[in-house]
Amino acid sequence: MNEARTLLAINGSHRRGEGFTARALDAFLRGAAAAGARHEVLYPARLRIAPCSACGKCLFETPGACRHDDAMGEVIARLEAADLLVLASPVHFDGLPSALQKMVERLRVLLGARFEYRDGRTHHLRRAPGARRRRAVVLCTAGNPERESFVTIRRALRRILGAMEWEPAGEFLFPASHLLAAEPDLLAGQLHALERAGEAFAATGSIGPDLLAAANREYVDDPAAVLRQMTETILRIRDERRRAREA
Repeated sequence: MNEARTLLAINGSHRRGEGFTARALDAFLRGAAAAGARHEVLYPARLRIAPCSACGKCLFETPGACRHDDAMGEVIARLEAADLLVLASPVHFDGLPSALQKMVERLRVLLGARFEYRDGRTHHLRRAPGARRRRAVVLCTAGNPERESFVTIRRALRRILGAMEWEPAGEFLFPASHLLAAEPDLLAGQLHALERAGEAFAATGSIGPDLLAAANREYVDDPAAVLRQMTETILRIRDERRRAREA
């Protein structure tokens, strides 16, 4: 019998396990658990991770060792031990949340002094190339209803995975992510496909195109209408909280 795969999920949301990103990630992990995968979730916002100080010590003085002694050492150890990875994140101003950005920048310690130029881009190579084939999935949520909101973060996460020598196995994108909580029936089919995708990923390390398409099926017909609804909801909640403070 094959040994169960180890899956590491990183949830970059500052809301940790209580936000819309967690709702989508939970569906994927339920599927992974059904396939027998051992999994854990790391929340950079909960960890003591110092920002990269760009001192160059890990490049010029102590290759592979950072000047900071914090939780990042354990994060890297778990990344290196995992068979499968899920990078989950909300979109913040088209980019990564600050806690996840700090963690990503500290991965610099894994890179060496070698570079390659190919396909019009510079690629900074790992100090010690990975010894085994490992695969990763990206899962992103965005408050905005249009999928163009994911362009920048998708590009950034692909570059990160490439530098770390993780092979991409698929992407899952959820715009207007409040609908995951406000209208769960609207996304029932997508979340079911996401759960099945987690099961397939844990079992085989890959996700078929039909599952990817089903999980990413469009559900926002009128972005402008969604934005109007978002504005009304924010103003209503703001008024309710103001009246509660004044009571």
